[in-house]
Amino acid sequence: MIDVVFAYDVEDVYTPASDDALLEICRIHSEEGVPACMFVAAEKARCMRQRGRKDALDAIAGRSERGLIEICYHGNYWGDFPEPATRYGVRLPFDEAVEMALHIEARGLHDVAEICGQFPVAWCCHQAQQSLPMQYAMKLAGVRCWAGGPRGWIMNWLSWPRSNCTVSSQGDWNMERDPLDPEAVKPPANPEEDLRQTQESFERRAETEDFISFVGHPVCWVTREWGGLWSYATLFRYGTAGRYPRPRIDAPARPRTPQDTAAAYEHLRLLLRWIKTRDDANLTTYAELCERDEEPGQRWVSWEQLVSLARRMTDDLDAIVDYGTSFSPADVCGMLIFAVQYCHRHNAWPEQIPVQRVLGPTEEPMQCAESITADRRSIFAGCLAAYAIMMDDRRLPGRLRASRVDVGPAQLLHLAAGLVLGYEDTGALPEQVTIDAVPTLPGVIETPIIQDRRFGSTNMPAGWDHEPLWDLLRWQAWSYRPAVPGRTG
Repeated sequence: MIDVVFAYDVEDVYTPASDDALLEICRIHSEEGVPACMFVAAEKARCMRQRGRKDALDAIAGRSERGLIEICYHGNYWGDFPEPATRYGVRLPFDEAVEMALHIEARGLHDVAEICGQFPVAWCCHQAQQSLPMQYAMKLAGVRCWAGGPRGWIMNWLSWPRSNCTVSSQGDWNMERDPLDPEAVKPPANPEEDLRQTQESFERRAETEDFISFVGHPVCWVTREWGGLWSYATLFRYGTAGRYPRPRIDAPARPRTPQDTAAAYEHLRLLLRWIKTRDDANLTTYAELCERDEEPGQRWVSWEQLVSLARRMTDDLDAIVDYGTSFSPADVCGMLIFAVQYCHRHNAWPEQIPVQRVLGPTEEPMQCAESITADRRSIFAGCLAAYAIMMDDRRLPGRLRASRVDVGPAQLLHLAAGLVLGYEDTGALPEQVTIDAVPTLPGVIETPIIQDRRFGSTNMPAGWDHEPLWDLLRWQAWSYRPAVPGRTG
């Protein structure tokens, strides 16, 4: 079964006709009985309210569309916004970047909730908003899932991919026009031919994906160019548009003809009717996906289960699926840290160990190309220090002084596991533990789950270095684990 979501980026603030397109798209989805997810930029929601478009806002609030429309979040600003998250996510330390993201985005998030009548279920970034601090801020703000991340859990946040599993629902649309012939009229689209091409794209995706998102932009049903795109290179030449509020960028758009727009609507209707005939397509929403994949907030494992997880994790540093859930390397490391510090404080091993879904490191993890030998005192000291960091910051440290030895999360995991497994195998705590050189990052780092993520933007200056954003994502591979559905969709 393929989970299929119809998602629309509701963002264009320059073209009043895009409100009409949004209203018509909602009506078509309602009449065909297919759910739609609206990724609403707060700037767009405020603009529609300013225009008095109660009809369009009622439609996406679901008041007139039989509850088929789901509200998701697409950022506070779209065309005009202050410093992009891509920039401050690199410029600032992680925690300061999270604070800035919350300062900018929490107000937009609640504007969308108030104006559209639903608190957003999912978040998807538009370009220039790609950074791990932004993602984590949206989790802290209460958004249930991330549409645009790796499939599964990362940073203890459900996520679904987007850039590498999409099919366009817009049909024959492009933003190219001849500047020497600005009055040229785009001929009407052919809905049947558009449907054929869309079906072919879907079939190609379905060969390798179990999640497909049909993506469209309501403004594209009524215009043939993307308003504002031509101004971005100048507006963001320094990586930021300047303090907000600021003068709006000038964004005229060439309209489609009424005949061409009508053909585009007909293509969408044909597409919805076709996808309903697919027995392998689960037409769903992010709320339904969350209901299926979300888990209880607190889990515990037994001592025997922890021993098993420790053995498997030290054999292969990667996520584990077992006991009705999954465990990231950060989860298992955190449980081992808990067990060792508990032993130190209570003179006994715990019978039950809480699963604390912590982040991976937000600083470069320490690497070590040689074996390490640590005495028992150093391992206890390291786990006590790491536990304090876990409780304060909800993450693993990237590097740590463990009394007599410096370690990163990989070394600390293996040393703590050595203490636990040594006791389990012999009935006595080992005086010291020796480990070979271990991988710094989990094995998932080499798979499409991480490698297929994209970073790119027209809103960054020439030569912008995205490597720090990639580093944060790689380090959070420590917190990645597969989703284990609690019920079928």
